[in-house]
Amino acid sequence: MASAYAVEDLSGNEVDHPRELEREAPYRAYLFGHLRMYRGDHRVTLEASRKKGLHILLWFLLNPGKPCSADQFVDTLWPETEPDKAIRGFDVNMHVLKRLLEPELGPRERSSFIHHHAHRVYTFDLEDLWWTDVADLELLFRRGHAYDIAGDVARARFYYRRVSGYVSQGPLLDGESNSWLERYRHKYVLMCSQALTRLMQLDIDYGTEEELLETAYQMLQLERYNQLATKVIIEASLRQGNRGRAVRRLEAFCDAVQHDLGMRLPREFVELRHQLLGTRISSGGPSLRAANLHLR
Repeated sequence: MASAYAVEDLSGNEVDHPRELEREAPYRAYLFGHLRMYRGDHRVTLEASRKKGLHILLWFLLNPGKPCSADQFVDTLWPETEPDKAIRGFDVNMHVLKRLLEPELGPRERSSFIHHHAHRVYTFDLEDLWWTDVADLELLFRRGHAYDIAGDVARARFYYRRVSGYVSQGPLLDGESNSWLERYRHKYVLMCSQALTRLMQLDIDYGTEEELLETAYQMLQLERYNQLATKVIIEASLRQGNRGRAVRRLEAFCDAVQHDLGMRLPREFVELRHQLLGTRISSGGPSLRAANLHLR
């Protein structure tokens, strides 16, 4: 029986709606902003003294299915600890982690998702047991891109906008300062940035001004110096008859690019600056859809 929350993929097959996947998963992990994990309706927490166990789990959740040896975990999480002591710490934290996630496991029973292979290699299988917001973000991005390529603008915008919702959640694992996390933070910032860029381009042609502005401001949360988002906001101010706000936004951007980044001002912003400060602008301002500022 088809789920009431199913949607069709590009082949016409039914796939679960992203919200259904989250609702049905026995385990849920929210990694954007401050970490939250649940088993059913119960919050899962690790003692502060078992911080390394938490980071083993975080590595698994960010790399489902990818093999990692005990030695690699030690190199990543215990880089300054004597090897034998680090391995013992890894074994203790792995044991505590398994018992925390599956307290019903017997002494010799295997974990449902942490798999131990030869040569002390481990993998973590999400299967249908785990839902994570990072996996959800990747799913949304893939579906948005696929519908975009297929020319299904409505569905592409839906999925890109779901991606954009993660921007307001905060950085990946906010508050965790371990250096090994930085490449994952960069990965998801880049994914959100790509989705927001394409969403702005689609909103220019198909969205409302409110949707377009929302996307532009979300982009500036990720990229303070984003040119497309800045131009979208300036143009909206001009159309609303607020030339002063448009000028202030433009001047702030130009100053930041030149002084904060030490870069030359892009030519289109030089021309826009001349246009706003050197000539009179009608109260309505130029039209985005006329592409006066070459937004396409």
